[in-house]
Amino acid sequence: MIKCLVSDVDGTLFLDVDPPTGIIENTTIQRIQELTKSGVRFVMASGRDHLTAHYLESKLNVKVDGIGQNGGVVMIDNEVLVSFPIEETLVKALHTLYQKTNFDVNILFIDDRGHHVFVRPSGWMYDLFQTMLTRKEITHLYEHDIHQYRKADNHPFVKAVVTCNTQEERDAFTQEMVEYLSDYSYDWFYSSPQYIEIMSKNVNKGTGVLHLAKVLNLKLDEIAVVGDSYNDISMFKVTPHSFAMDHGDALVRAEANYEVSKVDEVIDYILKYNQL
Repeated sequence: MIKCLVSDVDGTLFLDVDPPTGIIENTTIQRIQELTKSGVRFVMASGRDHLTAHYLESKLNVKVDGIGQNGGVVMIDNEVLVSFPIEETLVKALHTLYQKTNFDVNILFIDDRGHHVFVRPSGWMYDLFQTMLTRKEITHLYEHDIHQYRKADNHPFVKAVVTCNTQEERDAFTQEMVEYLSDYSYDWFYSSPQYIEIMSKNVNKGTGVLHLAKVLNLKLDEIAVVGDSYNDISMFKVTPHSFAMDHGDALVRAEANYEVSKVDEVIDYILKYNQL
């Protein structure tokens, strides 16, 4: 029996990703409500912070647990149970690289309280997060730069996101970043043509699902997962009930056992599977 559905957010629950709308289709809302009424737990897994679960609860009218910051934080029953901070020395090195580079990048840091802090609180990415704050998709956005933030708050960050203007700039900056940070321990991956995500070593959505299973005493074949991007592949590897959105890259789709066009189809699969 499948007892839990873990769903990506952008490109999966929110089908419009450029820019993200924060809108979930009404049919999907109804199907998720039907799923949870049947006793299946609904969990989001996202690069967004874990408190996005509360925003989803307001839209879905169901209980939502959260794997946030790409596995950096696991929240169950509104309690943060697992948090994996990146080293402060890495934060400082990224800030120094930002000051040295000739590329027009910005860097966002997020902690396990949902605080969002940019090295430069301006530009298209900062404007996007201001819009998300207005829509209540996030709860905290610092209006000054990280230097000012650190004067008052030393709480560790769990994730960094380098934002670039183009994919070509992203790829070129990555080479510079990898060389500059060669002495540091961390993992990185692309989550979009413009984003480089930086996490603690061996932390990802897949490890988030593993922690979730342990806490909830679930077998891995009692969990279904769905996503559309490269940061979802780690989830696909931990359960046979893995679903990729059919608009995702071919390499992403190849890692999942099934393809779907909507979360609704995953829910259909689960409800039928649980009747067997």
